[in-house]
Amino acid sequence: MRSPDDVFQDLESDRLQREAELRLIENIAVRTEVEAERDMLFRSMALLTYAHLEGFCKFALSAYAGAINALALPCRDASFPVLAASLGDVFTALRNPNSKAPEFRNGLPHDQELHMLWRERTFIEAYELILGRTVEIPDRVIDTKANLNSLVLKRNLYQLGLDYPAVDQHRGAIDRLLGVRNAIAHGDALRVPSADQIREYTTAAFDVMRFIQGSVFGALRDGAFRRAA
Repeated sequence: MRSPDDVFQDLESDRLQREAELRLIENIAVRTEVEAERDMLFRSMALLTYAHLEGFCKFALSAYAGAINALALPCRDASFPVLAASLGDVFTALRNPNSKAPEFRNGLPHDQELHMLWRERTFIEAYELILGRTVEIPDRVIDTKANLNSLVLKRNLYQLGLDYPAVDQHRGAIDRLLGVRNAIAHGDALRVPSADQIREYTTAAFDVMRFIQGSVFGALRDGAFRRAA
């Protein structure tokens, strides 16, 4: 496993590159004297700020999951959120209505309660073997749904056992940024953010990216992915 410091440096490098790109465009925009050009740059900045926020969050959370997976941690030693994220295939099988008790598949094919009981019993019988499996958080657990609002971000943090309530302090700016991004992307030619709005969006995006980076680093450093003794 790469050290928490190594992961932090990867995230730091990625975040700083994203911030530098946005600051460069903002500086060009505010110095532009032609209003139409400035408007185009501000519109582009709104789109790019959202893209960098979504991209960094996905990159950082994927780095966290990848670092945990690299540990080859037994499921019995994983925290409950990490364990749940790792056992998606087991829970899918548990909920699959087409998975039926072999003894009654033909005689009672529509007895849902019976077949659910069989799946639950099968799960319990295999529980010790399941706990001996190696943690493997699949890529699909981290999903921004191409619409990263505050709730989607909280959902991703929650699934990995990270500090999701802290997102609330940036909820308004994140959701407004997504709204502006969607309006511009869908052809709203009149939606031109002001310089103050752009500053609000970039400040919020930078704050959230630093928060995500710190959360990932802290969780790796403190072993938050491990079950408490």
